[in-house]
Amino acid sequence: MLQRNGTRLVGLLALAALVVGLVYDAVAQPPPAPPPPESGAWPSVGGTKVFSTWPAGRPEAALILSGQTFGFLSPCGCSRPQTGGLERRANLVSRLKAKGWPVAGVDLGDFYPTKSAVKEQGLLKYVTGMNALREMGYLAVGVGKSEFDGDLLQVVAGYALQKERAPFSLGGNIAGKAGETVIPREQYFPPAPDGKRPLVGLTEVADIGGVPVGVVGVVGPSVAKAVEGSATGFGFLGNKDVLDAAVKELAAHPKRPKLNVLLYQGTADEARKVIADRPEFQVVLCQADDPEPPQYPETIGKTLLVQVGHKGRYVGALGVFRKADGSFDLQYQLVPLGEEFLTPEGDEAAKGNTVLGLLEDYTKQVKERNFLAKVARTPHSAQLQKPELNLSFVGSERCLGCHAGEFAKWKDSKHGHAYEALEVYAKRPGNRQFDPECIVCHTVGYGVKTGFESTEKTPALKDVGCESCHGPGSGHMSAPRDADLLKLLSPWKLTPTDRLPDVATFERIAKAPVGGPGGLTDLPAAQQRIVNAVSAACTKCHDGENDPHFDLAKYWPKVVHGAGKK
Repeated sequence: MLQRNGTRLVGLLALAALVVGLVYDAVAQPPPAPPPPESGAWPSVGGTKVFSTWPAGRPEAALILSGQTFGFLSPCGCSRPQTGGLERRANLVSRLKAKGWPVAGVDLGDFYPTKSAVKEQGLLKYVTGMNALREMGYLAVGVGKSEFDGDLLQVVAGYALQKERAPFSLGGNIAGKAGETVIPREQYFPPAPDGKRPLVGLTEVADIGGVPVGVVGVVGPSVAKAVEGSATGFGFLGNKDVLDAAVKELAAHPKRPKLNVLLYQGTADEARKVIADRPEFQVVLCQADDPEPPQYPETIGKTLLVQVGHKGRYVGALGVFRKADGSFDLQYQLVPLGEEFLTPEGDEAAKGNTVLGLLEDYTKQVKERNFLAKVARTPHSAQLQKPELNLSFVGSERCLGCHAGEFAKWKDSKHGHAYEALEVYAKRPGNRQFDPECIVCHTVGYGVKTGFESTEKTPALKDVGCESCHGPGSGHMSAPRDADLLKLLSPWKLTPTDRLPDVATFERIAKAPVGGPGGLTDLPAAQQRIVNAVSAACTKCHDGENDPHFDLAKYWPKVVHGAGKK
């Protein structure tokens, strides 16, 4: 489920005794993860339990603030603890509602995946996510650069044409453009056949509990410039005129909103300028400066400027409390979507989470629509360098004859059973073995010419094997001592004598403080380079989000093989 970009190199398994021994089971014996939190527990931020500093009693309204999810519907599940995902967000909303809170949500946008190997899958993700937001009671979603990159008309229509219902897409200053002719938003994004409102609107007004809330969506100058530089058919009106119109539209609405929220698809600096000009907005949600969001919003006058980070790992919660004089006091809480919000075990609990059902349906459609077969295949770097050899992947079993020891170690490793992790153990949702974004890190050469296609067509290439890192092995099998081919097998080596540090050195590095004496920086420059190169190869799959425990210095001594067994 978690998005992967491009072909991943994982496992570092020897095809030849001359190549350097490397890590091939980066997750072997990771440090134990903390025990799962108790069911119903609440996370803490900065040492303080969430919502514990809010006034006693329930708020008049609660608003969930999210954005820049970039298509990450669910954590990959390859390690724990992980944060984020729509299942957990839905459980947060359910728990707040169970406290008697009136809850709704708004999203900044950039919900569409930034990169998707199969466009159909990107659109399916977007529609699945929008359906999930609807189940959570979201009112509106902004329009970001990722939606434009996905073909905005097709993206918003994929959800809105199902039925005219919230969450509504807002981007009030977006217009069509044909040459020098500007096409008004209402004309460029006409209503659905049975609808009354354009597919992309300016405002939305709704009651949350007893509080009428007005929501406006606008694209800032930086995003507008980026879109105009990469996409045709779109133009943008200036922020000032559109925001003037939006404020007037809210003021004239029969509900007379008491809380105005701006979904501002622009930088924090751009948002600050808007706030200075338009103090009518009590809350402005803008693009995050950093993937990790600030714990507190920035207060500018009477406006809260909110950032919630990237990939849906956090959401903001806004509480609206009525003061004695009838005015409102706004409280803000950053909420990390950790394991506290996992759905409890058992079929009944799973059935009670409608969003989890949507995710299961998503992976079912990924399987049924055979997205695995729709990923474009690109040449491996070795195939590009030696086109005359027609290099192909052969599978780890073919390495057994010459490399029995290395093969035996690999066979018992988790990499040797990587496909099984998706097929057997990945649940909630299942069917991950049919997802291109998952399978790329659990097979040999998926997305590369002659690489994994399916267990029926290429059974020898399931699991992470020797060629996952060393590349297609047919040439090495034909000419095992060919110097040029041996060089291709170890692209991280500049010279044939390049070696990783010995086990004792790695064990010392593992114990040293980061950046301190005895650590990586004490190594000769040549060894630092190769350690960094090998780590970079591993972390294309074992990155900080999907495998936060990975550390080459700690794991390599436990799984070393080939020339590095010293």
